[in-house]
Amino acid sequence: MPTLVLLRHAKAEPHRDGDHSRRLAARGRADAGAVREWLLRNAIVPDRVVVSSSARTRETWELASPGGAPPTYDDRVYDAPAQELRGVLAETPAGTEVLVLVGHNPGIERLAWELDDSPAARELTDRGMPTSALAVFELDGWDLTTARLRELAAPRG
Repeated sequence: MPTLVLLRHAKAEPHRDGDHSRRLAARGRADAGAVREWLLRNAIVPDRVVVSSSARTRETWELASPGGAPPTYDDRVYDAPAQELRGVLAETPAGTEVLVLVGHNPGIERLAWELDDSPAARELTDRGMPTSALAVFELDGWDLTTARLRELAAPRG
């Protein structure tokens, strides 16, 4: 059964000109390390990783990666709405077991909210996805027609 992990980037430095080049704050670097530990504890090692091309998402994954597949950096994930993210995910090759998508709000949060609209899932996703949050879904396939939220976590370092 395929697994999808949506990861919101870790805490970034304050807003400034050149949003795409913003790096992680000290707290973000610590939290990204905590994400790595969480992934390892939960035996989540991706065989596909798609990361927004922004500096903060790239740095998040560099610090959070538990190993596995090398990342693909995709400009379409930067500041993308949920529908655009669905398009990126639809390109996932058959046979992919674990995919991690590292992106930004509001798109990542909205996609998590849309994927599983069961009352139990909504109780969690309605609270939102803070920085470094992970939403882990079990899927029937990469067409995303059926997704079950397995866990929502926000590891802190």
